[in-house]
Amino acid sequence: MPMFRALAILAATAPLLLSILTLESCGYFAYQVMEPSALETAVWQSAGYASTLLPLILAFLALWAPRQFPKVGAICAAVTLALNALTLVIPYTSPCGQRSGEWLVVACHAVAVVALLRTRPGHQLPRPRAALWSAVVLLVLGQALARRYFSDVFVGCWADLRGSWAQTAIHLDTAGALYIWVGLAAVGAVLAAHPSAPLVGLALLVPGLFHPVAWFLSSAPHGCSSTLDLFGWPHVIAGALALLSHARLPGRGGPGTTPEREPAQPHSS
Repeated sequence: MPMFRALAILAATAPLLLSILTLESCGYFAYQVMEPSALETAVWQSAGYASTLLPLILAFLALWAPRQFPKVGAICAAVTLALNALTLVIPYTSPCGQRSGEWLVVACHAVAVVALLRTRPGHQLPRPRAALWSAVVLLVLGQALARRYFSDVFVGCWADLRGSWAQTAIHLDTAGALYIWVGLAAVGAVLAAHPSAPLVGLALLVPGLFHPVAWFLSSAPHGCSSTLDLFGWPHVIAGALALLSHARLPGRGGPGTTPEREPAQPHSS
């Protein structure tokens, strides 16, 4: 497996994983609280969007434009690095008070930039496999966007869980809201040529199968029209596609397509 390509996508995805550690809840206030300025909002929202989009950009570059993956990826990672560096000098005002950006997040993006600059252009995947992994990423992304922007009409059907089952369900839902599953799918897409990539499917099946499994094991009631409604179908389908991604696929990568093996990284002298 190309070391620097793997390091780049892991470093680009790490801030999504770290975001779950920086969540704050300050309750409700009976008095007026301070609100962020327009500059603070612009800087922090731009940094947040850039951090979320970077793994997706790297995923689709790796799938459809592998020769541009190092150059374009490094430019996008550098922009993301610069935006997140601004959060270190421009604090964000929230009901919890002012907070500055995280040095660890900035360091992750810096590692991604360096890794991409050391990455050599790759070969085009067979088109069926590239299309399959694109579907995996888009299914998980669509689920995350629906959960974030259409939660009033698209919340799915959940079992009435209690105790540790309910706490686990909350943690899995929080991971979806923070685009952690999207980042995981992007990791699989960038490493699609490697035999370890299908393992992403096992992780994506967790949020898709949790509620029917929890309902069955805990005997919790539910008001769904059918037990099939308990399944998180976008994640189930995405996970199944990821698991099958190394099955023998019909078709070829197109005229001039070379084998999937990556060129060897140069040895340092």
